[in-house]
Amino acid sequence: MATLVDIANYLDANVAGLTLGTNLFIGRMPDDPNACVAVYEYGGTRPDNTMGGGAPVLQNPSVQVRVRDTSYASAQTTANLCFVALEAIVDETINTTRYNRVTAIQSPFPLERDPEERIVFVQNFDVKRVFS
Repeated sequence: MATLVDIANYLDANVAGLTLGTNLFIGRMPDDPNACVAVYEYGGTRPDNTMGGGAPVLQNPSVQVRVRDTSYASAQTTANLCFVALEAIVDETINTTRYNRVTAIQSPFPLERDPEERIVFVQNFDVKRVFS
C-alpha cells in the first residue's frame, strides 16, 4: 500500500483541486462526491535484481488512476492533469521512497458510465521504485 499512499500524496500536492480524503481516495471510489479520483494498485512486473542476482533492488508495481465526474469534459481534464503530473516523476523521492520513474501505459481513456451516469476515465502506469 506504500506505493498507493505515495502516488496519492503526490497527486494531492501536484494536481490543483485534489485533496486526499475529500475527492482523492486510495483503493476505493466512494459514491460521493460525484467528482473524484481513486488510485488502485495491481500486479506489475517482476522485481529487478542486482547484477549478481541477490535481493531485489527495484519493485515494479502498476497503478491505475480512475477519474469520475458528471461532466465528460471535466473528467477528461482531471484525468489529463493526473497523467501529466505522474509522468513527471523521474528520480524523485516521495515521502521516504525513491521512485526511478512512473510511466503511463496509455493515455487516459473513457472506461464507462457508472449506474449514476457519471463518466469514468481510467489510466494505467508502470512504476519503478527502490525496493523497501
